[in-house]
Amino acid sequence: MSKSFKEWLSEGESLYNEALKEYQALEAQLDELEAKLATKKDEVNQIAAVVGKPAVESARRPAVQIVDAHAPGSVPNSRASIAKALAGRGL
Repeated sequence: MSKSFKEWLSEGESLYNEALKEYQALEAQLDELEAKLATKKDEVNQIAAVVGKPAVESARRPAVQIVDAHAPGSVPNSRASIAKALAGRGL
């Protein structure tokens, strides 16, 4: 027997809600681990300063920030603004 559209939609909602809960739990774990890592890095660098060792540098990639194209302070990408940038003039 095949499922009705309403049943498929309900099942999809359930799958989404479960996946969202897992995502949020992982995100919370990541935040906790990042805080622990920062604390440990500070500890290692304090010890390094005392014993004359180099400070620990983070090998992690920097966080990426998504910028809205129409947000305040964003640079318009019209031909005129591109031409001004290439000419070295302010936008």
